[in-house]
Amino acid sequence: MKKLIIILAAVVGLSSLAACGNSGDNAAVVETKSGNITKQEFYDALKKQSGETVLQNLVYEKLLEKSYPVSQKAVNAKYDQVRKTFSTEAQFEQALSSNSLTKSSFKKQIKDSLMMTKAQQAGVKVTDKALQSYYNQNKIQLTELKARHILVKSKKTAQMIEKKLKSGADFATLAKKYSIDTGSQAKGGELGWFKQSTMVAAFSNAAMKLKVGQISAPVYASSDGGYHIIKLEGKRDDYNSLKSSVKDAYLASKEKSQTAVMNSLIKKANIKVNDKSFKNLFNSSSTTTTAQ
Repeated sequence: MKKLIIILAAVVGLSSLAACGNSGDNAAVVETKSGNITKQEFYDALKKQSGETVLQNLVYEKLLEKSYPVSQKAVNAKYDQVRKTFSTEAQFEQALSSNSLTKSSFKKQIKDSLMMTKAQQAGVKVTDKALQSYYNQNKIQLTELKARHILVKSKKTAQMIEKKLKSGADFATLAKKYSIDTGSQAKGGELGWFKQSTMVAAFSNAAMKLKVGQISAPVYASSDGGYHIIKLEGKRDDYNSLKSSVKDAYLASKEKSQTAVMNSLIKKANIKVNDKSFKNLFNSSSTTTTAQ
């Protein structure tokens, strides 16, 4: 997901300290027998280490919120969409933790991403003719599949499972028993709907060749370190079924760069930097975006 990189701890530290004013600069943030750490010392250290990035992103957020606001409803919808890709709440929380995120900070990143995307796509004209042409040129990449899979380490295990399936065993039951994919195992190997282009080549190529209801032979995918057995449960490849996702992909293909977006907003914002340490931070010649 694209997001503005926000150094959350530093943002909190700098913004709260700046609000204190000069009167409290010598107040102790930390007291020790070896000496105190004052607010001014803390502020100066934070400013030196990551001040430019933090200040730049704070301004970027203000500019985006003013010109391209998004609703909390939209943020929550995207949040829920991501949450549902995890089998359990524990798995979702583990993913957040491994990325040094909380639920609150993740929603903040979603908001930043939605605002940036809205800004990048502003002014793009969408017509049925343009969408149809884009679909015709990118049909394979846009095709959506619905499948289950069983992932195992060895070919011998995959062949054993294949034999059981041919004898009439239930695919979901075997997935729960044998699959090593923790993301789908508990759901009987269910992957839901996905774009053909989002899966590794070996998997997607095999899935694309299947008819709905058909089960593949074991497919080795080196990137996954094992063998997949795939059951295709649905396929959408006609324009009418894909129109919504075709529009999303078309808009993404026409997006302005994030740097161009921010430079344009900065030129209109009449920014005045009062801290001499950052006087050139928003000069058009030196402005870059830390968005990804």
